[in-house]
Amino acid sequence: MARRSRIQMDDEDTELNMTPMLDVVFILLIFFIVTSVFVKTPGIEPSKPAAVTSQEWKPSILIAVNSANEVWIDKRPYDVDEIRPIIMSMQAENPKAEAIINADKDSEVGVVMSVQEMMQDLGIVTRVGTSQ
Repeated sequence: MARRSRIQMDDEDTELNMTPMLDVVFILLIFFIVTSVFVKTPGIEPSKPAAVTSQEWKPSILIAVNSANEVWIDKRPYDVDEIRPIIMSMQAENPKAEAIINADKDSEVGVVMSVQEMMQDLGIVTRVGTSQ
């Protein structure tokens, strides 16, 4: 009589080890976070006129003045009297910092000039741009 051999199969589900895949995903996530470049914005985007000539310039300090004469730095509004320590801390982070002041066309010239004079007093190279 022939013997019947029985192959026993486990009824339990086999599990897939996800740990190595998660490790790779987290390493990729960390790599992309570390190598990404973050763009600094002043917080508002004033409307700008069309320029006849334009030069490419990459300032490290961005300041915007809106029509309500609020000075925006890093997406926060400030009064003109409050921005000196903020600009000084930005200059301490980057001593060779250059700045641009984007002014709305309806903003007061005195506010823009006082911001520009403050930047000159601190020794920061500054350009002023206007917007519509």
